[in-house]
Amino acid sequence: MKRLFIIVFLFCLGVASCHYEKPEFYEEGDYIQFYYSNLINKDTNDRKTTPLNYPYVNSNRLRDTAWFRLQAVGMPAKKDRIVRFEPYINKADSNYITAVPGVNYVAFDDPEIQRHMIIPADSVYMNIPVVILYDPETRGSVALNFQLVPTDDFELGELTLRKGRYSYSNY
Repeated sequence: MKRLFIIVFLFCLGVASCHYEKPEFYEEGDYIQFYYSNLINKDTNDRKTTPLNYPYVNSNRLRDTAWFRLQAVGMPAKKDRIVRFEPYINKADSNYITAVPGVNYVAFDDPEIQRHMIIPADSVYMNIPVVILYDPETRGSVALNFQLVPTDDFELGELTLRKGRYSYSNY
């Protein structure tokens, strides 16, 4: 009888101590960041974002698309959520020509691109296009640096995963 009492007591104590606690991370809002492959930059120890494909443009192929994978961190939403990119100038790219919107790539505020800048409801991953254009006047390597910007739907994730970069030769 004493043994049964101890077993029942321990069982009740175990059940009473169980409770569900929501992680604090998700209570603060949803974040967006580039999904990274497991490539590590040995010099800076940063994770690299890479396009899902490597487009190539030339006089025979006037445009192509690089697809970048994004990841929403937090709970999936019941509605579509908007993502935004903006270009920035990286002074470390002095050997490259800075990409010009409408000449070297389709601008991120263009309606053609805007319709793809949405993470669908109940999703946490999305492939976002960066459309590269051929420009016969541009000779050499072109660098397009872009970063995520906060929206009403998303804050930004880790600093190292906010920026994307794409370089290509335009001959």
